[in-house]
Amino acid sequence: MDDYTKQLIDDARTTYKDVVAGNDSRIQRGKALWEQFEAAAEACRTGGKNCERQLSERINELAVAKVLADDKHLRGPITYEPNLLPSKRKIDFVADRLRDNLYVEVKTVHPNTADTEEAWNIYLKLSEHHPKHANFIAHKDWMGGKLYGDTFASRSKFLDYTRAFEDRLSEAKKLRFGPGILIFCGNGVRWHRSNLEDFADFYHAGRHRQDDPFALMEKHEMERRGVKLIGNIDHFACLRRSVERARMEDLYYPVRGPSFGGVIKE
Repeated sequence: MDDYTKQLIDDARTTYKDVVAGNDSRIQRGKALWEQFEAAAEACRTGGKNCERQLSERINELAVAKVLADDKHLRGPITYEPNLLPSKRKIDFVADRLRDNLYVEVKTVHPNTADTEEAWNIYLKLSEHHPKHANFIAHKDWMGGKLYGDTFASRSKFLDYTRAFEDRLSEAKKLRFGPGILIFCGNGVRWHRSNLEDFADFYHAGRHRQDDPFALMEKHEMERRGVKLIGNIDHFACLRRSVERARMEDLYYPVRGPSFGGVIKE
């Protein structure tokens, strides 16, 4: 384990252990979440496969757990991965708001496209399918292929994670109504909040914005795969955390794009 990873783990223990797994923790089943974090930390020590990715995912869940625990407006129990759904599938956090439930799902999106000639050529090819009202500015000598590849891959993950959460959220809302929030976590470099704004606007409006560079490609891919969204996720959120620190830098909620830009006419 390198010094950077060791410091990150120590920072996470200092920041989150009492909040999530302490005797006075508001998070029910918080110790289960903490055990998952410690398992990821141990995997980093022994050189397990994808250990750093798993560690990042656990720390992001810990950060969201702290946000919920610190919210004085949430007066009922907050449970990590409760045994709630008949299908036995899980939702990351369920908060009892007395009048309804709050359903919160946390997903880390961390693509890692190599800065290669192939990545740049993919950008050149795909950019031909951008709407005429949209422009994704990239420069080859400034890691343009990598930046575009990471953004493109992130958009695909937004859609896949949204579809998966919709199914579980639909099952949960039949048991007890309440809003569902999908929190996407990143470091602010491989994708930006503005990228999620484009997707969130499409999701809520059912049509793409004119200034969304991935609008036509996403529409074509969804039609090809027969993807139909339910539309039952109430809000999206964006959590930004530097890879060097356990504490989040900011949580932007709800994510929506600027009012100008409109949607593509169909």
